[in-house]
Amino acid sequence: MTAPTDDLRRPRDLTQIIDTALRLYRRNFGEFVAIAAVTLPIDVISAGVSFAIANTVVATVVMVLLDIPSFAIAIVAGAAVARSIADTGEGLAPDFYRAYREVLPRLRDLLLATVRVFGIVLLLSVTIIGIPFAAYFAIRWAFFSQAIVIDGRSAKEAPEASARIVEGFWWRTFGILLVIGLLAAIPTFLVSAVFAPAAPVAGNLASAVVAVVVLPFSAAAATLLFFDLSSRERERVSTT
Repeated sequence: MTAPTDDLRRPRDLTQIIDTALRLYRRNFGEFVAIAAVTLPIDVISAGVSFAIANTVVATVVMVLLDIPSFAIAIVAGAAVARSIADTGEGLAPDFYRAYREVLPRLRDLLLATVRVFGIVLLLSVTIIGIPFAAYFAIRWAFFSQAIVIDGRSAKEAPEASARIVEGFWWRTFGILLVIGLLAAIPTFLVSAVFAPAAPVAGNLASAVVAVVVLPFSAAAATLLFFDLSSRERERVSTT
């Protein structure tokens, strides 16, 4: 048990969200990276596939098939980081085993909600006319994993819980998530530029490692935004 972190479940502006996420990231770097590192094995396998299979078509098919579990594992890892962020606010130091002990029982809800949310968003994205609707729902449902692992929502309840806290703050949420995404993309861009002259497998491996290092920051910042929106929703409800 450590001293509780300053109340994380309160409103914050963009600068405060980024500053707090970076502070938590630096303070708990080792544990956060360990939590995120579960994504590394399958990403390494994907990098090796691009090098080991000579047939381009076969390699592409295999990599697409590997992308499905890779994406699912990344969702679970992000949820584990989110759960650890909540723990720090309760005075608990982030811990790999506790994070997954709390998240894995929620695995079914996480995966079902992921299929529902991203399935609808992808279907809407297929046609040009559906892209604005896809973006709209992607932001409304952006916090379904936090709703599951922090607030205990079911797969059915989580997207609606996320939409409820985003209501009235869609553009603000979009802007903050965009900034978080751009900041998270900077290390990936730099590594890609450095490894551009190298063999593709080396670049893919480097990108996999960078993804592990970056994921805790983006998950922490998104979770702080979740707390921000949740607290604003509570205030809105209490005044009506």
